[in-house]
Amino acid sequence: MLTSLLYLHILCYIMTLLLPLSAQRAQSLPKVISHHNHSEEFVIPPELANAVYNESRMLIAGGYRPSKNNLSKYVVSIRTARATAYFGDNHFCVGSIISDNLILTAAHCVVDRRKIITRPHRLLVVAGAQNRFTKHAATLEMKVSAVLPHPNFIRKGVHDIALLRLADHFPDDNDFVKIIPLLRSIAEPGTLCQIIGWGQLFYRGPYSAYAISADVRVFSYDVCRKFYPGYFHESMVCAGREGTWDVDACRGDSGAPLICSDSVAAVVSWGSFCGEKGKPTVFTSVYHHRAWIAVASGGKSFEAMKSLHILVFCMIIIKWSLIK
Repeated sequence: MLTSLLYLHILCYIMTLLLPLSAQRAQSLPKVISHHNHSEEFVIPPELANAVYNESRMLIAGGYRPSKNNLSKYVVSIRTARATAYFGDNHFCVGSIISDNLILTAAHCVVDRRKIITRPHRLLVVAGAQNRFTKHAATLEMKVSAVLPHPNFIRKGVHDIALLRLADHFPDDNDFVKIIPLLRSIAEPGTLCQIIGWGQLFYRGPYSAYAISADVRVFSYDVCRKFYPGYFHESMVCAGREGTWDVDACRGDSGAPLICSDSVAAVVSWGSFCGEKGKPTVFTSVYHHRAWIAVASGGKSFEAMKSLHILVFCMIIIKWSLIK
């Protein structure tokens, strides 16, 4: 009996030593230093917001369909729970697969004008379908269990980012459905990146059946501010094809990833009339929201709960041993 109690005390002692390590890992994401007043409401001007932000439906204008689309396995089509007439006609936003049960997208895809969050049962996530109208053996239709928009999201403004927690997990043996990591740094100006989606091919044009990709280059903060003076925020990224300006997000692409160095650097937020106004697309930066993503995805909450359970367990053991 004494030997068992001794082992239990040793175990508690070891677990207690491990608690700081758990806390350190949970808080490993560095803090974002802000130089702007976030208390002021930051809102996109109506003339820009109406371009492609309208009713949360944007995609890739001026893009191309690669012969072998390696990026489509990382994205999902976010749809209403039921199709109107046929499979795929209910697509309205895009998301990135960042874990086996988490989708990263734009907050305005799941929060309406009255600030009401879409209920999970009204959403459907479809993965493994490069052609959104075609369902094949690798296509997965996933229900949503939780909708998690950024708590400080301002419609037509900042923090346009959200997570969808799925009711089930993606299998790891599906070659058409893969997890893409988040970029662990700011996308440097001049970096060549890709965007992908099923949105309109041009302003007021048809939605694409196939996932369309486009190459864009990231601009510096100062350049982005010149395009959108007074409206571009430090938590945003802008990218496009300078000179021709023939690539932009369009209706149906909201929430689509900006992929740099095989990682998600940002999320499509709004654009400028599908490339017709000669301005870059604006994205929500993943790097500036990495701490929120860690918390909302359950990482820090899990560590905190685990630490609490260990402490409670040790207290019970010690109390029980004293009684004995």
